[in-house]
Amino acid sequence: MEDEYHCSKRHLALATVIFLLIIISTPVWCLSTTYIALSGQLQYPQFEMERCLERAADTVHFYTGLNTEINIRIILHPDGFTFRSHAFPSWSAAVYREGEIHLRNPHHLLKKGILENVLSHEFFHAVIRQNGLFLPQWFEEGFAYFLFPASLQELNGKMNDEDSSKIKALDFYSDSYIMVRKLMEGKSQREIQDFFLFCKEVDFYTASQKYFKISVY
Repeated sequence: MEDEYHCSKRHLALATVIFLLIIISTPVWCLSTTYIALSGQLQYPQFEMERCLERAADTVHFYTGLNTEINIRIILHPDGFTFRSHAFPSWSAAVYREGEIHLRNPHHLLKKGILENVLSHEFFHAVIRQNGLFLPQWFEEGFAYFLFPASLQELNGKMNDEDSSKIKALDFYSDSYIMVRKLMEGKSQREIQDFFLFCKEVDFYTASQKYFKISVY
């Protein structure tokens, strides 16, 4: 018969194992994500969003080697009016700013089939900023689209000739993606990862000269 002392030790050991299994099976980055809905009536697909972030974290870490265990707040906007009231572009589906990902109504993005790429795109920006990297805007946006492609037409419907700001943005993102894609041609995953880690040690321009053998600005 087991005495009380050894029984207590066994229960404590079992509880410790269960606790460790819970911690290990739960991604640390997920524990640092806070969702804030700007409307009490806005229901959002939290499970789908968490799975999106989990896959995004794996992809970003695989290609960059950067720490993806970051603290982010996801601000959920019920409609375009509240989104634009924060001075965000009317053509954008999401924006990363100062530790926060501002997202248009996630149910609408999910129905369009673009929630994952939109959220993952902004998650990449969050990882870059919170790892202390300073990248040219064209490279940061181009690489985000390189990992998680989504066109502006997909984000906010077709554009007409009067949407000059949207057209300029589309041209910028398209050109940025093309330049990044050319830079990445022939590069292995390890070389790309080493480039990002070297950027953290020095700067983008020094790293680009070493890994791409050219000067890019």
